[in-house]
Amino acid sequence: MVKRLKKKKKSKKIFFIAIFLLLFFLPALIFLGFKIYRSVDHSLWDGQSQFNLAVDSRPGMIVSFDRQAETINVLVIPDGTFVEVIHGYGPYRIESIYKLGEIKGNGGELLVGSLQEYFGLGVDGFLVGGKFLVKEMSLKNFLLNQIFPLQFSKEKTNLSRWDQARLWWFLKRIREDKINLIDLSQTSASSEVELPDGSRAMKIDQERLERIISQFFVDPKIKEEDLSISILNKTEHFGLANKAARIISNSGGRVIQVGSEQKEDSKTNCQIKSHKKHRQSYTVLKLSRLFDCQWVEEPLSEQRAEIVLLLGEDYWEKLNLP
Repeated sequence: MVKRLKKKKKSKKIFFIAIFLLLFFLPALIFLGFKIYRSVDHSLWDGQSQFNLAVDSRPGMIVSFDRQAETINVLVIPDGTFVEVIHGYGPYRIESIYKLGEIKGNGGELLVGSLQEYFGLGVDGFLVGGKFLVKEMSLKNFLLNQIFPLQFSKEKTNLSRWDQARLWWFLKRIREDKINLIDLSQTSASSEVELPDGSRAMKIDQERLERIISQFFVDPKIKEEDLSISILNKTEHFGLANKAARIISNSGGRVIQVGSEQKEDSKTNCQIKSHKKHRQSYTVLKLSRLFDCQWVEEPLSEQRAEIVLLLGEDYWEKLNLP
């Protein structure tokens, strides 16, 4: 009888300890689950498609993760390369763009937008890195070291922690020979020039740059879907549609028309029109993110294109207003 009572007391004690531990750790588990959910929900990369990442390092880089081909292409932009900065700031050295944006409170946005427009290449995210010392570490190890410490940083990247974890893991599994380094300083697209003050800088030949971009940075899913795209400028600002066409064509999109559409009742914001069956297509979703556009259902029976991208004042302001 005594043994039974002792056993019963012991069971009650274990039960109360279990309840206490559950109540103690439950809020932490709920909080952790919520953080994981938010990280996944706010992720920029779906883990399957191509993802282009701007790295504010020395030298600057655009790193393209190609999940389908299991390769990584790295465009190295040498220090001293002048890049036309959006928001009307004019040409700046590549290493100064993020710092300029920090002063204005939008370092990442300024870096991503400027590289996307200047190189004609869709850029999905950014991170702030360090200095790449070629003689001291491989490119793979350098990139791994840039991504992993950012797991606990919110200011230096727009990647969620889920994005960072998946990009790091993808990079970790890639063999060194699957990482292609394209150093612009070693190509005919880049040349050194002397500035009026006697300093030296790097100048990019846009035509030769286009050939490099089209060779290494085409998005295979956009190319595979092969949907015809029409780009129309709804604003009075000349050249907006041509800039967008360059980015889309370099990404593998099939642009069949570039023009303008001036209507009094046109909305000012960017829109993507397509048949309902294309709403969830990779091309529509990708263009919606790149140009921050709202999708609108339209049969497009009178259009030759399967997708119509209408660029409004909001896109012009994004590129030109501080």
